Amino acid sequence: MSATGRWHSLGTQGGRIEIVEYSADWPLAFEREAAAIREACGPGVVEVHHVGSTSVPGLAAKPILDVMPVAAGPEEGLETVSRMTALGYRYHGENGIPGRCYFDKAVDGRIVAHAHMFPPGHPAIRTHLAFRDYLRTHPGAARDYERLKRELAAKHRNDREAYTDAKAAFIEGIITAAMG
Repeated sequence: MSATGRWHSLGTQGGRIEIVEYSADWPLAFEREAAAIREACGPGVVEVHHVGSTSVPGLAAKPILDVMPVAAGPEEGLETVSRMTALGYRYHGENGIPGRCYFDKAVDGRIVAHAHMFPPGHPAIRTHLAFRDYLRTHPGAARDYERLKRELAAKHRNDREAYTDAKAAFIEGIITAAMG
């Protein structure tokens, strides 16, 4: 299957914020990508999680896969950078979160995936998984989040930072509820 065909249900161009209906292709795309990351990174990556809105069945989302590889350790995370770039990812350093190796992947000019790599025990692993699992098990919260994302996407269509900032209080509330 061509790279474009593998990613057909994912991707946005030019940083534009767009929310689309959930696609049953997203978990399959994650499984393919997780397998590719495990194979490329070998023992440098001990787990790969599907996080973000595309990991919540039925939830409309930005059509960008969020992948969270867990590195064997901080040094191993940095050692995997060349292996991730060989898979088509672009490395962006910590990108605002200490201890993270952040990547994105573009196919045919469309951003199709983000990879947030952390070493074991990093607090962001727990919060990403808690947020995902809460939305998976609380459909009302997932509907509220979807409604908020649609409103914010309409308001901040071309301003990813404003869109992300405007979701922060809701996300923190879910994390607090999930971990409380």
